[in-house]
Amino acid sequence: MELDGWKQSVREWTDAGLKCVMDSIAETVPARLHEAMAYAVLSPGKRFRPLLVFLAADACRGEDFSEERILKLLPAAVAVEMIHAYSLVHDDLPAMDNDTLRRGKPTVWKQFDEATAILAGDALQTLAFETLAKIRPAEKGLKCVRYLSRAAGCHGMVGGQMDDLRLSDMPRPELPALLYGAMMESAQGLPETDAAVRSICSMQDRKTGAIITAAAMMGGELVGATEMQLYRLGMYAQHLGLMFQITDDLLDATSTAETMGKNVQKDDAHGKVTWVNRLGIEASRGWVVRLKEEAKRSIEGKTFAATDLLEELLDAVEGRKN
Repeated sequence: MELDGWKQSVREWTDAGLKCVMDSIAETVPARLHEAMAYAVLSPGKRFRPLLVFLAADACRGEDFSEERILKLLPAAVAVEMIHAYSLVHDDLPAMDNDTLRRGKPTVWKQFDEATAILAGDALQTLAFETLAKIRPAEKGLKCVRYLSRAAGCHGMVGGQMDDLRLSDMPRPELPALLYGAMMESAQGLPETDAAVRSICSMQDRKTGAIITAAAMMGGELVGATEMQLYRLGMYAQHLGLMFQITDDLLDATSTAETMGKNVQKDDAHGKVTWVNRLGIEASRGWVVRLKEEAKRSIEGKTFAATDLLEELLDAVEGRKN
């Protein structure tokens, strides 16, 4: 399959897996909570992170995907999408970004209420780890829990979200300690005095890049990737994650709500520091190109069975429209 075929197939597999999980808990969860959870996680989306689970596995093995392999990878794909959905639910809350539109529909707090949105996000987060805990052999499930919990928690996404709130009030914040990502390598050549740009890089590497990295690592882990493959997948995904976030900043500044399915030009309205308002549009695009080349270098050589799809994914992120 070419990349577009993979996107469609993974979207179908993941949507089916998500619906199966939601159906399985329908009788044991309060109806309104279940409705809000389903509204959040079953809304049409790109399923970008589940796609990376499958593409990383394909890069490591390069074999035709059997039903057995799809079912082996599906819990990780479903879990990472639930974590992503939970993060969006909480990110949209009035106390955070105060957004009213997501994936072309009212955000969860707007459709239901704030308290229900908070609980739905909490429930999706814990359900993701319950899903990973069912992976067999259990050792593989435990490693996936470790990857995703670190990426989603205070070291990764949540820490990055906290930095995002702090950065909005500080024009030249100091560089946070780096616990996730390849930011230091990517930032070589920046003026030493430009702490703000380096701090944006670190914040976005954790807020967005950590979960993307975990998706790739889980895909590799579940098909028996070597240590070197896992390391290189991690480097690739960290650069990819930062690319993804910079293109998101660019789209927020240049696209429309109709195209994006969410409100745009909100970063400046909220006083947030972004690549675009710090460096400008052209310089931000230049960083996307630079990160793309670094991601390609991470998977060069004979370490992987096939890297064509991972390289195509870089092109797709660079040229994304929503």
